[in-house]
Amino acid sequence: MGIMTRMLRLCKADVHGVMDQLEDKGLLLKQYLREMETSLGHKERQVNALAQRIGRLTGQLTRHAQEMDKLERDLLLALEKEKDDIARMLIRRRRALETASSHLTAQVETAAKEKTQLAETLAHQRLQYDTLRAKAEVYCSQAADRLFETASRSNSGPIYSIEPGDEEIELELLARKEALQKGETP
Repeated sequence: MGIMTRMLRLCKADVHGVMDQLEDKGLLLKQYLREMETSLGHKERQVNALAQRIGRLTGQLTRHAQEMDKLERDLLLALEKEKDDIARMLIRRRRALETASSHLTAQVETAAKEKTQLAETLAHQRLQYDTLRAKAEVYCSQAADRLFETASRSNSGPIYSIEPGDEEIELELLARKEALQKGETP
């Protein structure tokens, strides 16, 4: 059993090694960066959504506060005129608005904490992304330089020989002799 397990691990390692050699590390690096950028964009949209939610909740709080002020004025007026039934109804509405306002305040605080935490995480991950992107650019440029150097080394020899071969010299000599016999100048 131990031998078979070791053989299986060896085969897996060989397969992983072959796959690593087949994969273009530059392309994989670029794909990982695209995925990171997509994730960062998603988190930025979440932060913006939380900011909008906080704005909506704050607007509701403002409207509730205005309504409570109006109810307070109406309540004072009802008490001055000794309209206890109206005063009771206004007190019930005011208390309901106070309860709703306290719930809205708790929601605003919770959303603000979430937004702060997400914004901090986003800033940290954005910094990591920028660092990795810079390193990837350096890696890719170095890989391109290595590829260029390899290609230039393989093509470093001239395409045509600088010194003519013996056959070329013999051919030119024969052509010149023939041209002299015909009276032409080479």
